[in-house]
Amino acid sequence: MARTIGIIGIGHVGVTTAFNLVSKGVADKLVLIDKKAELAEGESFDLKDALGGLPTYTDIVVNDYDALKDADVVISAVGNIGAISNGDRIGETKTSKVALDDVAPKLKASGFHGVLLDITNPCDAVTSYWQYLLDLPKSQIIGTGTSLDTYRMRRAVADTLHVNVADVRGYNMGEHGESQFTAWSTVRVNNEPIAEYAKVDYDQLADDARAGGWKIYQAKHYTSYGIATIATEMTQAIISDAHRIFPCANYDPEFGIAIGHPAMIGKQGVIKTPTLKLTDEERAKYVHSAGIIKDTFEKMK
Repeated sequence: MARTIGIIGIGHVGVTTAFNLVSKGVADKLVLIDKKAELAEGESFDLKDALGGLPTYTDIVVNDYDALKDADVVISAVGNIGAISNGDRIGETKTSKVALDDVAPKLKASGFHGVLLDITNPCDAVTSYWQYLLDLPKSQIIGTGTSLDTYRMRRAVADTLHVNVADVRGYNMGEHGESQFTAWSTVRVNNEPIAEYAKVDYDQLADDARAGGWKIYQAKHYTSYGIATIATEMTQAIISDAHRIFPCANYDPEFGIAIGHPAMIGKQGVIKTPTLKLTDEERAKYVHSAGIIKDTFEKMK
C-alpha cells in the first residue's frame, strides 16, 4: 500500500519537512495543504523539480483534503510564528486556535484515521486541542514536544564535554516552552551517568536547551531545520512501525493533557510509555509544566 503523508501548513517548517520527506523517499504520496493556494502550488512545483535528481519518486498532491482519507500520517504545521513573544511559544495560542478551528473540521470530514503529528505551537496545548477536536484515539495524536529540546540539550552537553553527540542520551521533558526541564537523572554520556563528570554547569546547559530556539528566531525570525528533522524522524518511525522512543507530546491521563515525556512510537502512534524514576525535584518540575499546559489548553477550548 502506498505510503501517504499530508502536511497542513506550508510555511518554513512545513516545506522543509516536505523536502526532507521527498528527498529521503519516505512518502509515496505527499499531500500539501495551505490556505494560500498559490504558495502550495508553487512549493509543489519546486519539489517536483527536485524529483529528477532523486532515486525515489513521490506523487505530490495540492490542497485536496479528500486525499488524506487513507493517509498514514498528517503533520500539522499551521500557525504564525510571528506571534511569538520574548521566546515564549504561548504567544502563538490565539493564531494557532484560529488555524485549527478552520482545518480540523475539514480533516475530520475527509475520513482521516491515521496518526496526526503536531508541530504547531504551543505544541503541547495544541496537541491536546487536536485530541479534543478529532474523534481519534489520543494515542494517534502526538506532537514533536520536547524531542527538539532534547536534541539541543544533547548538543550542548556534547560541546561542553567534548564528546560525540550520538553518545549523549537522556530527555528534556514537560512543555515545549519556558517550563521545560532537563531530567538530568536520565542523562548518560558515553554510557555513564552525567553525574560522573566533574564541573558540569547543569543550569547553563538546561538554559542552552531551553533558549536554543529563541536564539535562532532572533537571528533568522523562524526555525526550520531542527524541527523539520525531528518531524521527519517521527514520521519515519510511524510509517515503518519502528517502536522507537521519542520524548514527544503525548497524552498523560494523570493530568488530562499532552505533555513531553518518552513514548514508544509505531504505526498506530503511541504504543506504550516507559516509566521513568524521576527525582523529587524533576517530578515537581513536571507537575508545574503540566499545569501551564493545562491552563493554555483550557483557554483554547
